[in-house]
This record gives sequence, C-alpha cells and structure tokens, in this order.
Amino acid sequence: MSGTELTFEINRDTGESLEANSTTIEAEGSFAVRLRGHNVPAHAHCRLEGDLSRLGSLEQPNYYVEPNEEIVVPISVPDIDEPVSGTLEVSIGYGAEAVQIDVEVVPGPPEVDVDESLSEPHRPEPEPSLTEAFTDATGVDPATLGVVALAGVALAVAALTAGSIGGPIALVGFLIVAIGIVVAAGLLLY
Repeated sequence: MSGTELTFEINRDTGESLEANSTTIEAEGSFAVRLRGHNVPAHAHCRLEGDLSRLGSLEQPNYYVEPNEEIVVPISVPDIDEPVSGTLEVSIGYGAEAVQIDVEVVPGPPEVDVDESLSEPHRPEPEPSLTEAFTDATGVDPATLGVVALAGVALAVAALTAGSIGGPIALVGFLIVAIGIVVAAGLLLY
C-alpha cells in the first residue's frame, strides 16, 4: 500500500451518521479505508464506481463495525501507467446514509534500474602503514631488522666480554656467538 488512508466516522453524533475526513483522495496504487465505529454498531457497505471499479478491488464489500472498533479496508489497485479516477461509496443503515469520495489513483514512480556494480561499496585502497611503506621501500621486513639489531647487540656484548676477560676460552665463546649469528642470518635471509 502507498500509505494513503481515508477514515470514515460511523455513528459519532447520532444513530445513523457517517462522516469522512476528506471529500477527495489521491493515491499511488493501493490505499486503505478506515471504518471507525462510535456509539452504535452498524453495517457498512463499500463500493467502487467508475473506472476505479474496473481496476480496483475490495477484499469484501460488507463490514460490521462495533462501537470503538476500527476496521481497515484495503483497496487493491494494480500497477497502472495512467491515472484512474472513480468514486468510493460507503453507506450504512442499508443505504440510509451514504458518502461518496472522489478517488484518483496515479501511477507510482518509475522503477529505477540499478547497476550491479553499485551493490558493492567502493572502498579506496587504504594508505599503507609505516611498516608496510618501509618494507616496500627497502624490501626488508621490520622483524628481520629487529633480529639483526639483537644480533649486533649480542656480538658487541660477546666482543666486550672476550676483550675484558681475555684468554683463549673467551675467544672461543666470542667465535661461537659470531658463528651462531652468521648461521641465523643465513637461515633468516634464505
């Protein structure tokens, strides 16, 4: 439904009264009529006339409306290419009280063809982070640089220790650390 609604107040003032909230209605496609009962229950009859009667349809024409009850009467209209006019008549008391409303049903907005590429959001390539930019520029992973720095620190500590202690055993310890660093670097780079 297009959301357009028309309300009829039944028996609000007297035992046989019928009032509509509008004398005309314009809708895009299907619309609804509300029958709102007040003091006395009533039988309400709905009828479409004119060109609207050939296209539109009521789910059922007759309704029993209790006091303080509201009934929604959907009026279905298929998709149309040109406006269609007609009237909607609602009567109570077996025709003793009737109200006619001029109705014009206009075509809904045309369908918009959406390109399939629009169904996926366009996300620009994110800017590379500092580590990614460094890796791209040098070709060396930052983790590799960290390992090389630690190896340099280990080699410096071994050299200082061997120099301060002196002797062949300190030299052997320094050589073991240096060989370990060379082997680790070879495994890391290849």
